[in-house]
Amino acid sequence: MNNIITMTRLILLVLSVSLGQGLTNSYQFLEFENALPSVVLKAQKTINPATGKVEIRLLADGIEANQDIATLEAREESIRREQDGCLGHELAGKLSAMNMLEAVKVSIHLKYPPISYLDKTNHSTDELRANSIAAAAVLPITSLVSLAQKHALPEMESRGPGLGIAMLNKFQLQELKSDPDIGSIEEVREESRLSPDLSTLAASAYNPGAVPSNAGTGIRVATFETGLTSGFLSCLGVIPMLYDANVSGINADIRHANGAFRCLVATAPLAGFYHRRSLTFDGSADVSYLIDNSIQSVSMSISRGGTSPYHSTNAEFLVMDDFAYRYPYPVYVNPSGNAGYQYEVNWQGYNGISVGNVRHTNNSTYEMADCTQAKNPPPIYGSCISGSGANCSGDREMPYLLVPGIPYTGTDFASTCLEGSGSVLCGTSWSAPIGNGIAADVLAADSRMLGWPEKVRATMVLTAQNVDGGDWASGTDGRDGAGVVSGSEAVAFAQSHTSVSVGNTAVEKGMGGGSLVAADFSGANKRFNYLVPNPKPSGKHLRVVLTWDSNPIVGGASNPLSDVDLIVQNNGGTSASASWDGNVEVVDVSASSLTAGSSYYIDVDPAINRIPASGSRTNYFYYMVAWYWVKDHAN
Repeated sequence: MNNIITMTRLILLVLSVSLGQGLTNSYQFLEFENALPSVVLKAQKTINPATGKVEIRLLADGIEANQDIATLEAREESIRREQDGCLGHELAGKLSAMNMLEAVKVSIHLKYPPISYLDKTNHSTDELRANSIAAAAVLPITSLVSLAQKHALPEMESRGPGLGIAMLNKFQLQELKSDPDIGSIEEVREESRLSPDLSTLAASAYNPGAVPSNAGTGIRVATFETGLTSGFLSCLGVIPMLYDANVSGINADIRHANGAFRCLVATAPLAGFYHRRSLTFDGSADVSYLIDNSIQSVSMSISRGGTSPYHSTNAEFLVMDDFAYRYPYPVYVNPSGNAGYQYEVNWQGYNGISVGNVRHTNNSTYEMADCTQAKNPPPIYGSCISGSGANCSGDREMPYLLVPGIPYTGTDFASTCLEGSGSVLCGTSWSAPIGNGIAADVLAADSRMLGWPEKVRATMVLTAQNVDGGDWASGTDGRDGAGVVSGSEAVAFAQSHTSVSVGNTAVEKGMGGGSLVAADFSGANKRFNYLVPNPKPSGKHLRVVLTWDSNPIVGGASNPLSDVDLIVQNNGGTSASASWDGNVEVVDVSASSLTAGSSYYIDVDPAINRIPASGSRTNYFYYMVAWYWVKDHAN
């Protein structure tokens, strides 16, 4: 490749298009740079009425262009890697402004050899567990000791065989960025709690949707925080199966960990409880903790990057997303943060449920809290042209849903159980463990949910109820996502839905999916069939949800997300959710657009294949589609 590269803008221009004769879907402008000489490409998603598939048209100055988006993206990534090496994009930008002796705290992630996971649709639990344990034991290509000797790095903190933390200056970073054994180097930013202390919490705040009091039976559920205290556990009357005592002695941290744990206990009272004194998910001991204890649902109420959050290629998110393919397949519930419209959601991985905050009033209604106003992350593939880089939003609707975490009254959180005084203010620190508990309740509701975080994610998004008005719209900033979580509706759907396969007989509430491979992207849509109840439920509408997983390369700074679109037939034709860079698609169809007793189809349309061809840990990914009738608005 030439030393001087002519960079061109590939503009993914998604016009407001009518998908079939159904709802009109608007998507915002996206762009990214490629080494194409002086060519501006525009891309548009439309439904081909002859094939029923979402098709992507690329135009160069109005003329059809014979270019493949995935190939262009790979070229873009190759250019970036040539420029930045293994440095994270933000760190690479910061490096140019540093003086030679200026130091920055970084995490160094070593590359791993390829790992193959067993497809959970074809193997027993014992086989999957053994495969997961074996994968966790695979060592990186080199060792931290060898790396430190090679580059004369005398002081490096180890968080496992493939992860080191160090203070490095500009000269050292320049030396390391071309090392072929390093997957990524990222700046480490201080993390913080995502809510202040609290002293009271009403029952309605931690038991949304009237979750059954015996919920969570048999599910192993955990919080990761600073440690709990024995005095708090004695007061609470719950002894976890395994927990770490607090050694920090910092009152605010103790109260925060205790409060988060109590939210979890209150929401899933009969679960098996665990608590790990760790603020990370990706250390080797963290990974082993999840596997060894078969943790099925987990949360952490700490920010990721603060007001400048890490994006989906962050090494910790790669580990979390990797758990979609290995036992025990935990559900992650993460706090979105409360910074306001100008800031992004804190946790941006795919194998997790990002939750915002909502207030439950003493009038038995929900209302949006002013502190949940996060904007969507920037586009995963490209950046928008209406702003500049990370300052503009992509089309991932985050948070995915809202969970109560702001009390209005009550004394259920007596200060004697939290050890110290505090104030009741906004915070998704409480939303995360409450959502975690509801995920445990969903898992406990029906054995079909076990081992499928995709099913739990789809169920909780599917049964959520709009708060802020309007339906899910993937092209707008996230305020209420799919709405406020409903524990009772989520549990009811988990228990009563019909498990379906492609080409199923039409059913009123169904869920089905499995794995997608490269060949599926050149084949027909995956078609499911739904039945409209007769009579139609009053005050409700049909919601259809599609969710799927990325293909993370742990230690490789790569988290490819294939593009899959959702098409739903109704009386007016079809409606679609066809975002460019999200892994949740939602279509809401009003009752007036459907005929009682009639059957319609739902198409899962694999659009852009980004499954890594080499160095990947899997050659497939999981998807799940579900449908149900939900309330028009929360009350």
